[in-house]
Amino acid sequence: MKKMENKSAVLHSPYIIDGVRQSVTPAQILGDVSIYPVESCPGDNLPPLVDETPDVGPSPVKLDSRKVEKYLSAVLKTQRIFPMAFAGPYTRAMISKTLIDCIWRLGHFRIGDISIDAHWNWNNLEVGNIAGFYHSVEALGDMLDSLNIGLRDFGCTATEGPCELRLSADLRPVSDEEELVEQPYTTPDPHMGVAGISGSLQADEASWIVYVPFDSSSYRLGGSLLAQSQGLNPPTAPQIDDADYFMDCFEVVRELVEDGIVLAGATVSEGGLLPALKGMTTAGTGAVLDLSDLKRASTDADIVSILFAEVPGVIIQIRDIDFDYIDAELLLQDVAFYPLGHPAPNGGAVRVKASAKTGIQNILESLVQRQGGEGED
Repeated sequence: MKKMENKSAVLHSPYIIDGVRQSVTPAQILGDVSIYPVESCPGDNLPPLVDETPDVGPSPVKLDSRKVEKYLSAVLKTQRIFPMAFAGPYTRAMISKTLIDCIWRLGHFRIGDISIDAHWNWNNLEVGNIAGFYHSVEALGDMLDSLNIGLRDFGCTATEGPCELRLSADLRPVSDEEELVEQPYTTPDPHMGVAGISGSLQADEASWIVYVPFDSSSYRLGGSLLAQSQGLNPPTAPQIDDADYFMDCFEVVRELVEDGIVLAGATVSEGGLLPALKGMTTAGTGAVLDLSDLKRASTDADIVSILFAEVPGVIIQIRDIDFDYIDAELLLQDVAFYPLGHPAPNGGAVRVKASAKTGIQNILESLVQRQGGEGED
């Protein structure tokens, strides 16, 4: 069996964060979720790394809903800087993105068949970076443990450049020596291929664009690309911590993909909902969205937060004829979803509104309009 070796001091040293000595080292945290044994490296002889968590913003940030297009343009041009004050939530969001990206791949597998590789390129020269690394490792270990997902490989490389965490996912390796134990969210003979679902909207105006958030977290802008692009420091980030719900969402959407129900799909991650949808548009096909239902379900969030908060999830395009099937499947699994609207031949633009009508009213009106001149006998 492969034996992981990593003698980096940043992994094996003891840590003192905000004046509190941490009970375990990063290597011990990661070793607990690793598939392979991790070579021990006693930290007793290593000096402790001392740091403090960066401060977050003092108060909520207000943004102008009339400037959504300006915000979108800024987000799409912004290169991510690791949000040190939100190292834990951001790491959880990155894990979510890495796993959700697997949904679009060909093959037959479940979430329990996946393993993760993690590598940090880290600059410890600035105050807050050491604490950020520890919180990132802590969040990764906790989330993988909650999801029962193994860590296949990990490492940390010192750098003088920007801090970054790189994650990748593949099928979990199974040793011939290991006894195969049946577990939830795994398959007997998993296989995974390349991406098999288009990320571009099809030009079918009758089809539906559906949003499925993979967590019920509030729509907060802390650590987001929007906050970074605007030079803001919101006080809170989305808290991604419901592992059971995440797995339910993953499984039901993955099944829809395997069954050929999904015409196109995209991962909602960095940047949030609107940038993900913009990435699905083409030169000829855009979208018209109505956020009414989503806004009503998120009474504590404004439209800008809903569009740009980095709550992990998916956007899927489905045929109109499959809407009732999707509705039944997601409700059966207690998975919340929001029909946002339809593709539109508007040159790739995304039009957003929030009408006073309910989603049911909009669906009924769409059905009436499509049935047009049929009338009653």
